[in-house]
Amino acid sequence: MSVGAGHDAKGSDMVQWQGTNFTVDGHEPTSAEEYYRIGLHCWNTGQHPGAEIRFLETAASTGHSAAIELLGHIDYTQGRYASAVPRLRHSSRSPRAAFYLASLYHHGCPQAGIVQSLDEAARWYHASAELGEPEAMLVLGDLYLEQLIPVTGAPAEHALEQFLAAATRNHPYGQYRAAEIYRTLYQDNERAAVMYQSCVDNPMTERHALGSMMLLQSQAHLREISAYRAARRRQQRRDTVDPTQRRGDFY
Repeated sequence: MSVGAGHDAKGSDMVQWQGTNFTVDGHEPTSAEEYYRIGLHCWNTGQHPGAEIRFLETAASTGHSAAIELLGHIDYTQGRYASAVPRLRHSSRSPRAAFYLASLYHHGCPQAGIVQSLDEAARWYHASAELGEPEAMLVLGDLYLEQLIPVTGAPAEHALEQFLAAATRNHPYGQYRAAEIYRTLYQDNERAAVMYQSCVDNPMTERHALGSMMLLQSQAHLREISAYRAARRRQQRRDTVDPTQRRGDFY
């Protein structure tokens, strides 16, 4: 399905918005799906600011789920929380909608009539994580480490599970945080090295807000682990050559 936009004269085969004519596959949109496609096109391209709301609301008025979800996303990212919340609740099977609701409960949002509640935030973060949202997994990992939500085992175990889940979805911060837990809490340099290397090799790392820090720290720890491995191999060689001189350290 192709979306067209132009400034041709009015006609019966197009719909107009502020002097711009929109068509779908060369004809006037007639279904909710076609209005949604035009709204999605306007939002993704940013070429007709405001047009996305008009077309998405037309689709949403018929109950088009994807249009409602996208309107909730737009409202949330543009700070219109009061109008975002009902749309996000309607779209609660969307991972990002559930994540947005979790964030609103996490911090509280008087504008939307939401009182801060970590219990409710955790419920929505879990829902979002189960739907595959890595950002929700990362927040849950932090909440477990800080012991701000109930756990059935060691907080580090729950946190690591969430960070690894994000890491398997190629999230660089998930890879970095998993590496840190392996290195600092489990003293497992081998697993830490795997995660640090994944973070370094991940093309998404440079585009992350903490990308520079993660790259520098990961590379530094990889050098430390490599040096530790080399020292261990040298000591193992010494022990083989002269077992009577075996020492309790690697130097």
